Amino acid sequence: MPEPVDLLLISWNRREYLEKTLDNLLSSPEDFNLYCWDNGSTDGATDIIASCRDERIVEKHFCPINIMQAYPTQWFLDRSQFSVIGKVDDDTLVPQRWIDTIATAVRNHKELGMIGCWTFWPDDFHRNSEKAHKKVIQVGSHRILQNILIGGTAFLMRREVAFRYLISNHNGRAFPIDRILMTEDGFISGWYYPLIQTEHMDDPRSKHCLMNKPQGMLQHAALTARTRQIKSAEQYQKWIMADADSLLSNTVKQQIRKKRRGKTFAYKLFSKIKQGLLETDSRDL
Repeated sequence: MPEPVDLLLISWNRREYLEKTLDNLLSSPEDFNLYCWDNGSTDGATDIIASCRDERIVEKHFCPINIMQAYPTQWFLDRSQFSVIGKVDDDTLVPQRWIDTIATAVRNHKELGMIGCWTFWPDDFHRNSEKAHKKVIQVGSHRILQNILIGGTAFLMRREVAFRYLISNHNGRAFPIDRILMTEDGFISGWYYPLIQTEHMDDPRSKHCLMNKPQGMLQHAALTARTRQIKSAEQYQKWIMADADSLLSNTVKQQIRKKRRGKTFAYKLFSKIKQGLLETDSRDL
């Protein structure tokens, strides 16, 4: 039997999503250790984590304030026990057996970096299928839709690779792994193919999306939407679709060039967060 994988879940004021996420994740028969970190929730999410009983939940941490994702990730990596680690966001519904499929590929092929589930909608891939198929590469008996950044919604990677590219001076950034450098060093990241579909409940196309409710954009808008001053769920959906189009249309080399140029925007964004000019939460960073 292969060893379990270690998974991290970070939450902050996402009670309605979190309850569905945990019910869905823990309904799977797969073997994993789950580490839960709450970033000072005030909406009842803390109580959901505290009351959750499953032998696969090996540690819970309740932070009094929201310190985003970088420190919780370091906390998780320091405590993780197994060779394959990963992360599931608190607004994500994962399919059965996704861990078994991706972990097999990651264990058997040392050249793989971060390999994840597809977090966009199926239509987003089909709309770009001609270009997207050009990015699918064969790695042994597995296929990967190669991309530098796949989000932190549901992915696995080898623990030693995570430590190798851990950003020590992360300055409060999100998932503190240098995925650009990892790619430049030859690691292959992307979505497992055929795509393993998740449901990202923050996507307005999800029936669970809180942004579709009255006052939803005001109370539940994702950081990406707030940063770009998006005012409606419809507008946010269009942005997500455009983001998928860009990801599937650009080659890895093109993405590296864009990401290197885009660091200026990222630094400005996190500077605003540190100054208190933007609120943030764990789902976007």
